Amino acid sequence: MKIKTLFLIFSAFIAFSCDSISKTTTEESEECIKIETAYVSEVTGELEIEAGSTLDLTVSFPVMSGCGRFNEFKESVSGKTITIEVEAIYEGCICTMDIPIRTTTYAFKPSEKGDYTLKFKSSDSDYIEKTITVN
Repeated sequence: MKIKTLFLIFSAFIAFSCDSISKTTTEESEECIKIETAYVSEVTGELEIEAGSTLDLTVSFPVMSGCGRFNEFKESVSGKTITIEVEAIYEGCICTMDIPIRTTTYAFKPSEKGDYTLKFKSSDSDYIEKTITVN
């Protein structure tokens, strides 16, 4: 009789401790997503282009864990000066604790001739500046 009672209690404990709701609810999945500014470490590419053409620049930036990757560019334009910030997204609750360098392509397509200054944010107050000549 004791064995049946213990078995019944154990079975009830197992049945009620199992979670039948998926762990992918909106609240739980958003806990492991974070968006932050990533500071640019290097910008490479040509510095001259024809008006109406697209110039691709390779932008390198460190992220703070293995879950970090490129999300988008945030731009502010003032005349022929464009200030660019890299936004990184971190998806995942369990990430490697390294600081990898990620790269992405910034596409610049000017419609007018002239000299353009691209300022890539490299710290809170510093920028990597590239002057692009558009013929």
